[in-house]
Amino acid sequence: MTSTTPALPFPVSPRRPGDPEPDLFGFSLVHRALRSGCRLLADAVTAVAAGDPCPPERQRAVVRFGEAVLHEVHVHHSREDDVLWPVIVASAGDAVDLRPLSDDHTALQGVLDRADSALARFAEGGPAQAGPLTAVLTELADELDEHIEEEEREVFPVMRRFVSKGDFTRVETRFRKGTSPRHMVFVLPWIVDSCRTPAETARLFAGAPAPLRWVLRAVQPGWIRRRDLVRGA
Repeated sequence: MTSTTPALPFPVSPRRPGDPEPDLFGFSLVHRALRSGCRLLADAVTAVAAGDPCPPERQRAVVRFGEAVLHEVHVHHSREDDVLWPVIVASAGDAVDLRPLSDDHTALQGVLDRADSALARFAEGGPAQAGPLTAVLTELADELDEHIEEEEREVFPVMRRFVSKGDFTRVETRFRKGTSPRHMVFVLPWIVDSCRTPAETARLFAGAPAPLRWVLRAVQPGWIRRRDLVRGA
């Protein structure tokens, strides 16, 4: 793995026994959002293909929501390959083999490319193009579920054991760094929507700066309306 792993994004200090473990809660929420977003799209377009009404407003919502979700899946996997994986390898050494997950990323990128193309055809052709889009979105949702379950089962324990809390915080900062403000107004309410309890939402925002809460209050209602349009609600 080390021969093909990208260069370290920063100097790494592996976790030592007794050190605090990295907090993977936020990362788990991102995974949850990716899965729920892909499944929502797949289910919505499946319903359209089966005859559910899809007026232009819903069609536009599916396209915009789909573009944002597919983009975030691609970006998340790219940042795992370029930022997180090198940190894990440098911290855990031979205790981890990330090649199967990297291979998954390559395979999933092929599905994402096909989903992008099918979504563009749906944007042009509307419900008549829902069938092909249904097939590829369902494939993506199924494969992403399997991939994330494997990652959390196999890699999360390695991260908790070998990756220092400080290094993982730096990883999360690198993940956020490339997100444009325009995309952030989609991602933030999407992640909040993935919280299952008020306690999870409170934990997500613990210590967050007040402007982040202001942004959420401003953009969340519009995000929810778009999500519900996608669902056909």
